[in-house]
Amino acid sequence: MTAAIIPTLLFLAACLVLAYTGFCRLVRTDARTVLCIRSVFWLLTAVALVAVAEVVVWAYQPGWPAALLAGAFAGVQVATSILWRDGVPVDYQTAPAELAGGAD
Repeated sequence: MTAAIIPTLLFLAACLVLAYTGFCRLVRTDARTVLCIRSVFWLLTAVALVAVAEVVVWAYQPGWPAALLAGAFAGVQVATSILWRDGVPVDYQTAPAELAGGAD
């Protein structure tokens, strides 16, 4: 195994985590979620999937800085997932579910 494969695998794993956690957050959002929050999670998920494709399809080999940065972002997503356990955090909603007629 060459030394270049280690940051590539770390980058690939981190991007898969980013795509999955972004998707998990997107399925919890709805029209009451602040638009910029929904937009950022759409962008995060899409870019993470493109990054996975770059590694798998086009043989992109990221260096350590890209791998560590992707890993740090993935760590943030995993660490903050507890805030999304019961749905979208209240601060990210334009109106509480009770006021919007929802039963959440």
